Amino acid sequence: MLKRIIIVSLIFGVFLCLFYKVFFWADRIQEQKSIKKDEQIARLTPEQIDKLKDGDIILRRGYGFFSDMIAGHLNDSVFDVTHSGILFKDKGKWFVIHSLSSDVSSIDGMQKQSLNTFLKYSYPNKILVVSPKNITPEQRKLVVERAKYYLDLKIPFDHSGVIDEPSEMYCTELLWQILDTDLHIIYLPKDPTERKKLFYSMKGTYDKKYFDIIINTYPKD
Repeated sequence: MLKRIIIVSLIFGVFLCLFYKVFFWADRIQEQKSIKKDEQIARLTPEQIDKLKDGDIILRRGYGFFSDMIAGHLNDSVFDVTHSGILFKDKGKWFVIHSLSSDVSSIDGMQKQSLNTFLKYSYPNKILVVSPKNITPEQRKLVVERAKYYLDLKIPFDHSGVIDEPSEMYCTELLWQILDTDLHIIYLPKDPTERKKLFYSMKGTYDKKYFDIIINTYPKD
């Protein structure tokens, strides 16, 4: 009897693993179709790109099932962004440092991507660029340096969601690690309950208490 239970459990585990892999495979195919369909639509105008500065935070509304989940449950009623990254310019070209799961990316965790590539994965008219309030040019340089530091360490994606532990980080966790914990440019709540509420949401990334919205491509009412 015990042997049968073990065998059934193993079969069930293999089935779940296969289902998980097939689900993400199908989701990525659908994502690529959406990207192809929208590839001719400009996400940012040249005038908007001219407004960008090192250390700005770019937020996008991504394609796919999990982006849909984040969009609907971790935002307010105005914005539905699902992913974030840190902008910096190198040799005249803009790049984004961000963290993605291997479920949706060929790299697990920290990665550097051209801005053009980053924008392709966003719904048109659903991008925000925000800047920490009262940030100085010197602090902007430090933000980029810290982002590059974690990139060089190849920090993996935080699949378990343990906050304030920088050995693994998801996209917004990277922002808070740098802006709050490392550089003290932004001061987040210390209360564990309030802190978790902020970390497990996208709302804080465009909260006017912490950020100025520099670019907003969402349709105006």
